[in-house]
Amino acid sequence: MEKMEIIEGLLYIAGDAGLSEEQLVMHVPITKAQLDKVVEAYERPNFTIQRHGDKYFLKTTRQMEKYIQRILDDRPGQKLSQASLEVLSIIAYNQPVSRGDIETMRGVASDGPVSTLLGKGLIAKKNMSDERAAHFVTTDYFLQLFGLESLEELPSQKDIMEQEEMDLFFESIEEEQQWKK
Repeated sequence: MEKMEIIEGLLYIAGDAGLSEEQLVMHVPITKAQLDKVVEAYERPNFTIQRHGDKYFLKTTRQMEKYIQRILDDRPGQKLSQASLEVLSIIAYNQPVSRGDIETMRGVASDGPVSTLLGKGLIAKKNMSDERAAHFVTTDYFLQLFGLESLEELPSQKDIMEQEEMDLFFESIEEEQQWKK
């Protein structure tokens, strides 16, 4: 069996969890340099191998999106609540952050959203050696889900403000047009 076939099979089985470079090197007779070459040369009709953070994932290509979307549209939605999105953004921008800090920033208890995010694998607990309270950080699955290579790709406060201003501008135009009708 070729190394690429082994890597492809392992990444398929790993699914959304992906596999780290360390895991692949340990379980496939391959060096890091060889792994980079094999992944770069990987060509399959409907699959690609992508790296997010320190993990590799087997993903479908853009050409498959419309077919996959049809299947996903048939399933009931599993959206995050507004509270969960707030907690996720607090953790993403302030990690590692304790539950107490999250609740201080939000002004309300956040047990439910934290449990939801832990259950979905978007955040993980991180024990800090100098503090008793557990802290939370985002996971590689979070990066993958949001299409980020690293946390440095998160929008800055300036980007967010500019987007909010544009949204407000276009909302006001839409409202004006509705009043004219």
